[in-house]
Parts: sequence; structure tokens; C-alpha cells
Amino acid sequence: MTEHVYGSVDGALIFIPTARAEELSILRSGFATWGDAEQNLNSDTWAGVVEQFDAGEVNVPADDEPYDLDAVPGHADGDWPAWPARDMLRDVSASVREKFGRVEDSVHNGSYLHLDAADEDEIVEALRRHGWTCTRDDLLVRKASGY
Repeated sequence: MTEHVYGSVDGALIFIPTARAEELSILRSGFATWGDAEQNLNSDTWAGVVEQFDAGEVNVPADDEPYDLDAVPGHADGDWPAWPARDMLRDVSASVREKFGRVEDSVHNGSYLHLDAADEDEIVEALRRHGWTCTRDDLLVRKASGY
């Protein structure tokens, strides 16, 4: 079983692997400093932050500098971290995407999967048949999605 949380964001259901949602939520927490962020993020998430700075040819801020996620190259543009609604294009099975979803385009972040919240029960049941455990947590999903 694959554990996912889901929630409604602007009338669409967003499904995120639970561990990923928790890490995205922590990443978007209001740390006081970059040192605090490094201490509280798991090693993989912190490595991703460092990779973004390296790719942007920018130094990671000093440990005592105020934490500002927009300082990470690509964050303010919506290019990093990956957008959960876009990740659903990869993660949600083709049969569920085709039956319940539609691919839409955002102005800045490319294509994403829209699953109508009105179909919640049927979508959750279909995903459960594909081995997903789905727990509703609107607050976690909104924060993990950057809202």
C-alpha cells in the first residue's frame, strides 16, 4: 500500500505521498534561519535545497541568515520544488487519470492533473483499488502545495 494524503484546493483534489507532503510542509515552514532549516529538514530534502543553489550558481546562505525560501533558485518562479498537481500526472494511474481527470495548463508551471472534488468518493475508491491508502488532510495538502 502506498500512503497518500489528499485535499481540496480550489475545487480540485490533490493527492501527495504522505512522506512527501510532510517534507514539503516542513520545507515551507517559517524557520528563523538557514541553520534552523538545515537542522529540521531531512537529509534528502536539504540536499535538494543545496542542489538548487548549486544549479543556480549561488551560495547557500550562511546558517545565521534569515530563512527565505524564495532565495532558493527556482522557488519564486514555481520551478522548485516539484508541484504536487503536476506530479500527479506521473503518479496517478492512467485509468484513473482518463476516467476522472483532465490535463490543464497553468500560466507559469506547465501542465497539471485536475481531479474534480465533486468526484471525491469515486476517485478515492479507484485509487484504493490501485493500492493507495488515502487520508484527507486539507491543511497539509494546501501547505505542501504552496498555498
